[in-house]
Amino acid sequence: MKKLLFIVPMLFALNGCVAPNTNNTAATTSQQLGVTALKIAVNAKCINEINTLPAWKTATRLMTSEQRENIQTNVCGCVSEKAPNSVTTIELATAALDPTARATIVNQVVSETVNACVAEVLKK
Repeated sequence: MKKLLFIVPMLFALNGCVAPNTNNTAATTSQQLGVTALKIAVNAKCINEINTLPAWKTATRLMTSEQRENIQTNVCGCVSEKAPNSVTTIELATAALDPTARATIVNQVVSETVNACVAEVLKK
């Protein structure tokens, strides 16, 4: 995870060396890299957070480890997919350059979406 936190800002810095064309491809690429990095960070945070929730521990007590992992994968996948909808382009750019902002944004996204995703996954 620490390597990711180093690589993402480097990708943005290197992307600045690319001359943008009339189709604004460089901006689109930066945005895609930011979204991908956000999804990875959110997924990692989600997995850590979900395992500390008392409700999760109670709900999964009678499940096999495979069942728990499948639900956890679905919940955190849902959180990761919803993450880009919870942040602005400016927040993405800030997160790419500032580790403190990145941590704050990731915490915010996970806390806002994890409960909705748990409910969504358990309804299926």
